[in-house]
Amino acid sequence: MNDSYKRKLLFNLVFLERIVFCLWLSCLVGVGLPHPLLAEPVVDKAPSTDPFRQAEFYFHAGNFDKARPLYQETYNNQPTGIRAQKTLVRLGQLDQRSGSFATALRYYRLLAKNFPGSSLINPVIYLMGECYFELGQYSEAERYFRRVASKHPDIKWRWKALYQLGRLDEKRFDYVKALDKLTRVFEQNENTEIKGFSRQEIEQIIEEKLSEEHLLSLTGKYHTAFPADLLLLKLIGIYRSQGDIARFKSASMDFFNRFPDHSERLIIEERLKNIEKNDAGKVRLGVVLPLTGKLAVTGQQVLQGIQLALNQQGFEGKQKVELVVKDSATGKSLTDIMEDLANDPYVVGILGPVQSGEIKEIVSVVDRYQIPVITPTASSEGLPEMSPYIFRNALTRKIQAKFLAEYAVNGLGLNRFAILYPVEGYGIEFRDMFEKEVESLGGQVVTTVAYDRTQTDFKTQILELGGITDDQLERLTKESVFEQGDDPRFGREGRLSRPVVDMRHWNNEEIENLQASLELSYDAIFIPGFFDKVGLIVPQLVFYNIDNVTLLGGSGWNSPELVKIAGNYIKKGIFVDGFFIDSNRQEVQEFVAAFKSNFGKDPTLYSAQAYDSANIMIDSILQKGADNRIKVKEHLDTLENYPGVSGKTTLLPTGDSEKELFTLRIKNRKVQQIN
Repeated sequence: MNDSYKRKLLFNLVFLERIVFCLWLSCLVGVGLPHPLLAEPVVDKAPSTDPFRQAEFYFHAGNFDKARPLYQETYNNQPTGIRAQKTLVRLGQLDQRSGSFATALRYYRLLAKNFPGSSLINPVIYLMGECYFELGQYSEAERYFRRVASKHPDIKWRWKALYQLGRLDEKRFDYVKALDKLTRVFEQNENTEIKGFSRQEIEQIIEEKLSEEHLLSLTGKYHTAFPADLLLLKLIGIYRSQGDIARFKSASMDFFNRFPDHSERLIIEERLKNIEKNDAGKVRLGVVLPLTGKLAVTGQQVLQGIQLALNQQGFEGKQKVELVVKDSATGKSLTDIMEDLANDPYVVGILGPVQSGEIKEIVSVVDRYQIPVITPTASSEGLPEMSPYIFRNALTRKIQAKFLAEYAVNGLGLNRFAILYPVEGYGIEFRDMFEKEVESLGGQVVTTVAYDRTQTDFKTQILELGGITDDQLERLTKESVFEQGDDPRFGREGRLSRPVVDMRHWNNEEIENLQASLELSYDAIFIPGFFDKVGLIVPQLVFYNIDNVTLLGGSGWNSPELVKIAGNYIKKGIFVDGFFIDSNRQEVQEFVAAFKSNFGKDPTLYSAQAYDSANIMIDSILQKGADNRIKVKEHLDTLENYPGVSGKTTLLPTGDSEKELFTLRIKNRKVQQIN
């Protein structure tokens, strides 16, 4: 069951409680005697003997699993009388609440059959209609709801039944009839909860179900009555998404004339003013970035990449496309900033924001205005899946883990891995994703070892990886020579290393000129840390004789500082990144040169990803003729193998990107591109 149904069911059950109470109270007044149930109020703790009173206690406490067998025991022991009637209703309610609608109907039918004159029949008829509705048996549901709507003695139940009949029309795709019934409920009934549910259904039908033709027809039918305002606002939104400025203006003016005092009037007036300012009719791209405050440096790097992309379109391109840049760090609400842009029908897409939390914050705005957004930086897992209008062209841990694992297993032929990771969200997520990718490729992670970001001494962790001191290596090597046999525990039982004799000379029974190295039971160590810690870890690995294994890393390695700190100790160090400023690819070299020429400094990964994101949007406008939001989204939905400076990029159905990363190595104290 969805949350909406649960809320409505809870309301019905509470309402039924009130009806039952009133009916019993009337019985009490009529005969002048205490009613047996009313003489047994709900107590603060479960009684020890009476199963019905125990069941009532647990029912009202929300402990339905304990209540059910007690109600069943009550009915088995006392199948007649008022208790039996209430017990049957309770059992039906419990099953209805859990989604067992067919079973609930059995209890309700049993009540109707055994107690046809029961005072509970009227509310139970309504509940039966709900069960048939949820089972998809709409004709039966209609029969019961019509009975309640015409014959129930309480007007509130009649309004609830009419509300359900409107929902039935919606299920049958007769949206005009559905709106008619639901509007009557909303306008004429006085119960605020029923009014709220009715308005919710009306808004959903208008937002999701009605065609443009239906909307136009219904605006004529309702004119200035509710929900004509909602119908016109939906039409305005459609014309905004289509980029149809003429009809957008026309619908807006129609709205003003019909609803001069509407709360949305000032907002629509502001939209029209923005349209008038764009007398050249340029297609606009919104840009939402932190240009002041703590993240201003990141925001400027992203903005420069976007500006360069537009500048390279030449005079003709800049006559057709313009940027509308908003600072997300001014203190104004991010949703307000996004709404300002989304309300402008000339804005066909938005670049930004930069942070993952900001993307989560704008989902409702993006969905409501159906405006495509590309973030060039936000990297948290699962962001694009939050909305069909959110896309990402950013380096994520998932992309890195997948690309690195595939290169290590398929490209380098490595099969067994150890992982040395920092105990923080970044490291844990990277560890899990890399391990998952390795295993999917048939490889194996033999051990994972954690370290704290505050550490500088990694002896404990390196010993866990099988490292040993020179003295230990010499001693173990001599023991292995005299024993003349392989250690059967190597590679098993946690034994990750063993000594290997590289050279030796016997003098009588003494070993001279002994040279040994450490053999590991794994092929590579994945270290998903940043250059500062990796720079401390690598020399210590060498100190403990782990000096000939392949070391793997992510984008956090890509710093000249790592080469300075640990370049002399890295024999086989390979990592991936989304951008490499010294790449031999022509498109990267041209981008770097243009960026330096325009801004006097080197571009960053963020600049590169923003440059590609902007070009993807601009290409959809200039090359594909996407002059509205619908067309831009269609272009993004089908983007494949875009040759970006941050790697060849495909946008997946989820909105996330699949990228061909730069594979890099540290060799001869330099970072070199492999692929």
